[in-house]
This record gives sequence, structure tokens and C-alpha cells, in this order.
Amino acid sequence: MTLTRPTTARLAMGVAALALTATACGSNDPAGSEPSPTKDAGRQTGSPAEGTKSVFSSYASDKSFAEVEKGLKKAAADADMMVLGDLNQAGALKSTGLRLKGARAYFIGNPTKGKMFFQQNAAIGAEIPLRMYVWADDDGKGHVGYFDPAAMFEAIEPKLAEGGEQMAADKIAQGATGASAEEGAKATAGYQIVDSEKSFADVEKALKKAAADADMMVLGDLNQAGALKSTGLRLKGARAYFIGNPTKGKMFFQQNPAIGAVIPLRMYVWADDDGSAHVGYFDPAPLFEAIDPKLAEGGEQMKMAAEKIANGAAK
Repeated sequence: MTLTRPTTARLAMGVAALALTATACGSNDPAGSEPSPTKDAGRQTGSPAEGTKSVFSSYASDKSFAEVEKGLKKAAADADMMVLGDLNQAGALKSTGLRLKGARAYFIGNPTKGKMFFQQNAAIGAEIPLRMYVWADDDGKGHVGYFDPAAMFEAIEPKLAEGGEQMAADKIAQGATGASAEEGAKATAGYQIVDSEKSFADVEKALKKAAADADMMVLGDLNQAGALKSTGLRLKGARAYFIGNPTKGKMFFQQNPAIGAVIPLRMYVWADDDGSAHVGYFDPAPLFEAIDPKLAEGGEQMKMAAEKIANGAAK
């Protein structure tokens, strides 16, 4: 697939300059060989059996896709938030021959609040700015979908659960659509962390190579550390990468366009105060299944790909 030249948008929510072009993607052959072990490889912030449960909430509107997009921006502003960047999945998927009536993920947040969260735990960059996804059905009507940020925050750090409630995702989605939530299935919010003894820069470089080795590619990034400098917060490294494979992404979107709430995968690299680097991401398997049970197998494929990429980056 040919990607258009990335545009850069200022990201707050404590987040970043967003250079995203876009599509939602998976791997054609993600399993590959077993990932090499790393220091404390694949540790979770909670037990998967007892893990925090996040609900996929969707809102079906009688408005057009374009009207819902416009409404989302206004609703974000009314909630003292802002749109900080977007992923035009429908536009990128045209090059694969798939023509959707609308599919775009928006990243929404507030710089001051984002700074506070990053100060508590820099791993939060795997979730903020909040990803709110807008798509059109076959009739051209708009929908909004997202995973409960309170649960995602809690999975990263229990003390951040209350902060997740402050994200006002429901208020924004209702304002955009004029509809009430259609609560979907619950998914275990399994936040995975792979620690590395390499520098932040080396892990970033290795992540790109590991993505290519897994038959995937980096489709965009969020330079959170760069944007947070304007708030006075200086991190030693914080950047989220969006990784996928257009051909597999096309297949997933054909099965259910709501999958744009998950793909391309968000894989986050950050550094501690001592310079130690980490890769963090949410296990995509339960998120895929929560959106649509028939996508469960695809979610397992993406899980194996994410593990391979994270371990390849960190080792």
C-alpha cells in the first residue's frame, strides 16, 4: 500500500506531535518464530484471569458520518478537551481496493491533565490521548466507538482509575451522535510490558526492524515526550507507534469496520528516569473478540505479532 505523506498535528493530553497516515492493519504471518526472551519479558500489570475488564461502547447515530465527525470535535471542546490528531483509515484503505463510507480514529485529550497522568506513570502513553473511533455503516450513518478508558487506565496503574473516569468519553460520544451507548462485550484489559536494557533510541530503532521482520510496518507515531515539553514536563523518552499490515487490515475491516478502534496496533516506547526503556501495549486478542467474536482468531494472530515485535525491540 502506498501511504500519503504524514501530516503533523499538535498533540496534547500530554501527548505528542502526531504523524499518522494510517490504516488499520494486521500481519499476514505474525506468528513466525518464538520471540527471544528479554529481561522480565511480557510482564503484565495484572493477572489476565482477574484482570480489569474494559467494555467496548458504541453509539449509533441517525446523523451522517460527516455530521458525527463535526459533532465529535464540538463535544470534545464542550468537555474541555480537544482533538489532537487523527487516523484516516478509510482514506488509506482505498489503495487496497476497499472503499468504506467513513472510518477515522480521533485522538482526544487535554494537555494539563495529560501532564499530570504522565507524572504519575509514564506508561499511560499507551492510552492517552484517548482513541475515539468514528465509522459509517452501509447506509452512511455515523457511529462512535471506544474502550472504557477508566478500565484501561486502571490496567496500567490502579491509582489512575479515577483519572480514566475524567476522560469524559461518554459525554463526548453522546454529544457527537445524539445517541445512548450500546454497551458491548467486556474484554480483559491486559496491559503488557517488555523491559529492555537498551537505550530508548535503540529500542525505537529495533521496534521498526522488528515490525518489518513480522511482515508489518510503522504507519504513524505520537511523540508524547516532544509535546509535553511545552507543559514543562521533560521526559527522557515517550513515543507511541502505530503498527500494522494493510492487506490483513483490509480483511478485518471487511468483517467489521468497528475494528478501527483497535488497529493499527498502538505500541508504546518510553524511558524511565534512569534511561531504562520499555515497550508497552494492550493485548489485542480480547479487544478484537469484544468488538466481534468472529474476529477472535485475527486477534490471536495480532497478539502473536505484538509479542514478537515487542520482544524483538527490547532484546
